[in-house]
Amino acid sequence: MSDSRTYILRTLSSRRAELPNRQYIASADAAIDITKKNFPDTVLITKGTAAALTLAAPTDGNPEKGGHDGMRITFVDIAGAAHTLTVTGGFNGGGTTADVGTFGGAIGDHVTLEAYNAAWYVIDNLNVTLA
Repeated sequence: MSDSRTYILRTLSSRRAELPNRQYIASADAAIDITKKNFPDTVLITKGTAAALTLAAPTDGNPEKGGHDGMRITFVDIAGAAHTLTVTGGFNGGGTTADVGTFGGAIGDHVTLEAYNAAWYVIDNLNVTLA
């Protein structure tokens, strides 16, 4: 008995805007732009002293309809400083009692957030204190 499976190979193609790892370099205090056109996958924090970053609350809903649900963003400390990330609405929807993440000061400290229902939820965290 012979194996007569058919395999179809497809060429992958993408537009530049759809490529992964759209990076934003945070070399100074900044508000991170999360408009759909400029939404970064990764924010590399390169400021040598503590950077003060802010992230607006995501828009509720499917990205095809203008929302942010399911979109992820990772903040990575490249410089090794006690950076702060203030999130409007708080981490995990916690409000002002949980809206500031403070990096521990080591290169490689990071936090990954995913948008859902107008809030940022922590998916991964290495040495970032949330308060």
